[in-house]
Amino acid sequence: MTGLKVAVILLAAGLSRRMGDRNKLLIEAGGEPLVRRTANAYLAAGADMYAVLGHEAERVGAALAGLRLTFVQNPNFADGQQTSVRAGLEALAGGYDAVLVALSDQIALTSADISDLVHAFAESSRDRILIPYYKGERGNPVVFPAQIIADLRASGRNAACRAFIDGNPGLTRRYEAANDHFVIDIDTPEDLQAFEVNGRQGMAV
Repeated sequence: MTGLKVAVILLAAGLSRRMGDRNKLLIEAGGEPLVRRTANAYLAAGADMYAVLGHEAERVGAALAGLRLTFVQNPNFADGQQTSVRAGLEALAGGYDAVLVALSDQIALTSADISDLVHAFAESSRDRILIPYYKGERGNPVVFPAQIIADLRASGRNAACRAFIDGNPGLTRRYEAANDHFVIDIDTPEDLQAFEVNGRQGMAV
């Protein structure tokens, strides 16, 4: 992966309330649980992974069993996504050039998409937060330079906070994506149905 050492904080602790009584991360997508499909895309791109668990941690962990990753438990997951990002940051080993904060439900994202994003970061000055956009719509994952991550960890400020990113435009840079994969995620039954109707369920990771 461009010679950079890259870590991914995979947020897999949420309650997925908008999906109703189903845990969206365990829904089958292309023959495997959604969370595993997403994790495989990042692993295939060569990143180290820290999967943050919380809600139904045992079931989600089982869906990720056998993959090359580090599990991180977030006992405060019910307090919001920012607690999972904080748990992931605190678990990180040293020596990374960049850290990607990633959602677990980006069903369309492929390893090629991730590699292209990291390559764009590698070709940049590597000192700003890189945010993917597609036709003006903001997406995920967000790429954080190592120094900004170190500063946030030391200060206790929250890297997941959109207010931090929006309040520091000088620390950000846009990545104009070639496709919509960065802006698709699965929050509701309707999201899943729309993806299936478009015939992309079996697309490669």
